[in-house]
Amino acid sequence: MKKILIALTCLLAFTSLMIAQDASVNQAATLGVPEMNADTFEEGKTKTEIIIPENQHTTDQSAVVKIEYLPIYDEVRIYYECMYVTYDRGEAMNTVLQCLADFQQEHKYYSYRYLRNDKERFFKDDKGRRKAQYMSYLKFSR
Repeated sequence: MKKILIALTCLLAFTSLMIAQDASVNQAATLGVPEMNADTFEEGKTKTEIIIPENQHTTDQSAVVKIEYLPIYDEVRIYYECMYVTYDRGEAMNTVLQCLADFQQEHKYYSYRYLRNDKERFFKDDKGRRKAQYMSYLKFSR
């Protein structure tokens, strides 16, 4: 008797869940909300915007700032890259902070926090020139 009662309860719960799911899909369709399928979700999850700020805030002529923005996670990787001989860590930090302030104001974020410590990397590019790169990884919040 207990097994039959448990089986009927499970069947009733499953049926009510299926009805509730169907009602939510119908309600979303009547409100004009597009359905989120797995392909659309995966595309949005991996979408990364590459932003080159208009105002670079650099005094070094060889320096370039690049921002990689993942809007679905509100995460940003910002890169400061210049020639090795002109690299100054203090200037790199100040430039990155000023570009982040512009980005924060432009995208209407309230604050941010660092997800990892800042990194420095020294390497040779494809033409054999020595370069330095400073990178920060942040999470913004609204």
